[in-house]
Formats: sequence, structure tokens, C-alpha cells
Amino acid sequence: MKMNKWTVGLAAAGVVSLASTAQAEENSVLTALSSTVISGSVEASYVGSLSGGNRLYNDDGFVANGASLAIGSPLGEGDYSAGYNVELLLGDRADVFGGGDDGLHIKNANIGLNLPFGNGVDLTVGLFDTIVGYEVEASGANPNVNRSYGYGLEPLTHTGVLASTSLTDSVNVSFGLANAFDSTGDANASIDGTGNFAYLVGLEVTVPESLGFLSGSTVYIGYASGADAGADSDDDNKLLYVGASMPSPIEGVSLGVAYDDLESPDAADQDALALYAVWDISDGVSLAGRYDTLDDGSDTKSMWSATLGYSVWDNVLTRLEYNYETGDRDNGDSTGFALNLYYQF
Repeated sequence: MKMNKWTVGLAAAGVVSLASTAQAEENSVLTALSSTVISGSVEASYVGSLSGGNRLYNDDGFVANGASLAIGSPLGEGDYSAGYNVELLLGDRADVFGGGDDGLHIKNANIGLNLPFGNGVDLTVGLFDTIVGYEVEASGANPNVNRSYGYGLEPLTHTGVLASTSLTDSVNVSFGLANAFDSTGDANASIDGTGNFAYLVGLEVTVPESLGFLSGSTVYIGYASGADAGADSDDDNKLLYVGASMPSPIEGVSLGVAYDDLESPDAADQDALALYAVWDISDGVSLAGRYDTLDDGSDTKSMWSATLGYSVWDNVLTRLEYNYETGDRDNGDSTGFALNLYYQF
């Protein structure tokens, strides 16, 4: 155990014992490690196109999608607790998410802090995931393998500070300041000019138990406004997201809806709508359907997705998906399929 010079000096003067100090420092390290959580995923697929002219997937064949690795310590229950989160993407997942070509991307690097004000305020400082959107980078956490059109409109990560708190048992709010509308390409790049920030606002409402089968449903409204990194502060992108998740009267069936509206300074306004339905057929078997449509200002296209998920091996989600895209003015209709394996640890 390495000790600092001050500790060694106190030991020489007989004020402290080296053995007791070493034990205390070791216990401190073990306590910190005991709260550390290591998790991640590995993903591989086989993809194919069933159409000729417009291929939904560029190349038929096997795909090593890549992996993720996260190390963190969640916030504790007490006042002034702290935690951290670091998440890396590896392989093709890193390049697709970050737009690079080196197979490595830092997706998250942030510190969590609790402030005992009101009902408690949780701060996230550093690089964190966006507060808007129904779907996320980890495909295993989404109803379908292929992402929706709305996911492509949204920012992915932000560098800044995010404050979250509960107003009541059923109402949560968040507010954040970030360097730019999207920090995925360059985590530390900011809007031109001094004191220019992107703004993030989120509101989540949970339906109370008194509303029967709708009990536990959530409605979320998120808004992100800010210029791109390096752009003038007047050239703001503005994205409004509205989403909801709810059970249905049919046992085992849950529903979802997501709407994105993006206003950009140098492009036509775009909006996307997605409808979701997931049926948990039995333990380890599910069927998910999604219909989503995109209006990019010059064209409107839609996609139908059907995904059969099943768990045969421990920690492995296996999914077979069929996609049909229609209305693409330039390329025409297309169909494709994917067999996806997602291992989570």
C-alpha cells in the first residue's frame, strides 16, 4: 500500500501506526470497489436484403456489431452521495454511433452528485446520454433491432450538466445546459461565442393507480435546443420529443408511441412518428411490432418491423426481424431481415 509523505511522517513521530493506516486505506479502497458495477454487451448479426434495387442493408452477410463496456457506481441513498459512469463502445457500434473509424468511442463519462434540496436534486456532470427519445444505442434495450426514423433525428449525447428532481410521486422534471445540441462527434466542442449553451428540458408524468389498466403508464416530453458545435448561436436546432408507454387491456401486451419534430437552420423541418406493440407470449418469447414514418420536407416514407425475440441461452437475447420500407421516392420499396444475437453481462 503506497502512503503519502505526510502519513509516513506522522508514523515516524509515533502519532499513527503504519499498519493501522494501511488497513484503513485498504478498507477504503475495498468499500469503493464494492459499489462498483461492471456491465456491458456483445452483439453479432446476420443481415440480408430481400429486394433488388433498394437494399435495406448494404451488404448481405455476417456482421460483428461490436461491444459496450460500462464501469460505474450508482448514487447512494444518503444526502450528498456521489457516483460515476463511464461507458465505452467498441467496434462497429462505436463507428456507427460516433461517426469515426477507429472502433472506439467514449459514450459516457460523467459524475453523479446528490443535493438534499426539496425532494432531492440529482446532478449529472460531464458527458451523458440525451434526455430525448424512445430508443437507445443498445439494441437489446429496444423493442426492435433496427432503429426508428425518429432515433436518427435526435441528438445522442451532451457534454454539460443535467439536474433532475421529483416534484411529486408521479411527476419528474429535468433541466440541463450543454456545450452544443449534440456532443457525440466531439465531446468538448462548443457553440461559437462566449456563454452560449444548448438547453435541455424534460418532463415525465406517471399515471396513478386509480386509472385501472393504465396505471403505471408514463408520458414524457423532452426538448433540446442549441446550435451545432462550432456554429453561431443563432443557428439553433430545436427538437421536440413526445413519447408514451402503457399497458393494454390484453394481458402481456404493452404499447408505445413516439413523436419527434426537428427544426434545423439549414434544412427543411422533419418529423417522425412511431407506434409500438410488444406481446410477451411466454417466458423468454416475445413478439414486437413497430410502424414508423418520416416526413423530411421533400419525401415521406414508412417502415414496418416485426421482431420475434426468444431466450435459449443464459444472458443471450436472440431476435429474428423482418423490415419492409415503402414510399422512398428515390429508391423505391425495400425489404430486409436480420438475425441478431445480443449478449449482456
